[in-house]
Amino acid sequence: MNIYLAGDSIVQDYTEEEFIAGWGQFLPRFFKPYVNVFNYAKGGRSSRLFINEGRFDEIDRHIQAGDYLFIEFCHNDDDSKDYKSMFNRQTPLGSPDESGRFPVLPGIKMSKDYIPPEYIEALNNDDSITDKQAVLNSVLAINQSYPYDTYYPYSKDASMGSYKWFISQFIDMARKHHAIPVLVTAPARTFFNADGTIMDAPGCHGGNNFSYIRAMRQIGEETGTPVLDLFSYSVKLFEKIGHDNIHRYTSIKKGINKGKWPDDFLKELAKPDTVSENTHFNKDGAMLITKGLVELIRECQNPQLCELQSSLLHNVV
Repeated sequence: MNIYLAGDSIVQDYTEEEFIAGWGQFLPRFFKPYVNVFNYAKGGRSSRLFINEGRFDEIDRHIQAGDYLFIEFCHNDDDSKDYKSMFNRQTPLGSPDESGRFPVLPGIKMSKDYIPPEYIEALNNDDSITDKQAVLNSVLAINQSYPYDTYYPYSKDASMGSYKWFISQFIDMARKHHAIPVLVTAPARTFFNADGTIMDAPGCHGGNNFSYIRAMRQIGEETGTPVLDLFSYSVKLFEKIGHDNIHRYTSIKKGINKGKWPDDFLKELAKPDTVSENTHFNKDGAMLITKGLVELIRECQNPQLCELQSSLLHNVV
């Protein structure tokens, strides 16, 4: 059996000397030896960018019947954040209907010299950037790096492709090969409210009651795809750990982020000018997240995961 992983920096593999880690690098430890885990996740990737860069097609070329495809995208899709990643990363949700369901709007491919007008407008309104043409040239250079003649661009109103549509492409690709897609909601960011609860705000899974998480759950329900709600699991976990202790499990934003684990990490953490971040995890944090994911797999009642469940090891240290 093979498990393929499509995702971002929360999922990807890191080197042994780096303090930062992704749950994808620890997942193989929890499965029997005949299970292979192929981690295609890469930092900075959204569902749209993953397709534009050809990473989607790499999985499409290799996945086979009976394999599993784990899909986790959110942080880079979130377009409630700064506009600067609009042109290559962000994937809009579109406006929800009266019941709160987000639309599934098909992606439209454009030539690689196309730049979203929303990006150009936002750039022109940014007084901190003087050489705007240089920025546009860099955007075009990124577009040209894509391996195809056309690409899926961003559109604020989702008229050229919505988040749920892009996620559905991964589901459809897996099923085309008679493989089993599994959706994974992204872990919470570790921003806390004064009362110790996880913050719901722009930049945190879209804000608005964590809109991207809601959209992921919706597409799972609408397509009959298993959803492992790692987000809800992580919210409970992080609120239990608490604001004052969460830095023991997160990566370092300001300071040295590699060395001998855990000794050098603890030394770095003790420095007064070290700043921990609120998105990525260190090795201990990533292991906690991986254990949570495995717990969700064990507890899942969806029969599509039966073979996956039977392939788990019983005891992992």
